[in-house]
Amino acid sequence: MRTFVFFIHDRRYSVPTLHLVSAPDEATAHALARQRLDETPHHLAIDVLEGATELFRLCRDGAASPNAGTS
Repeated sequence: MRTFVFFIHDRRYSVPTLHLVSAPDEATAHALARQRLDETPHHLAIDVLEGATELFRLCRDGAASPNAGTS
């Protein structure tokens, strides 16, 4: 299992919420992040990192940016 970090941007809070997620691969982490984003309309975006590397960002508008690149 690998450990991924989700920073969940929520319209109700000024600071993103941190979640540690265990998943076997990046594809599963992507699916879990999509589920989190869809849980509530308050979730605006989720940044997914592994270690210090940002892998991608999912946004409410459906856009995903791979390797968003701020490490």
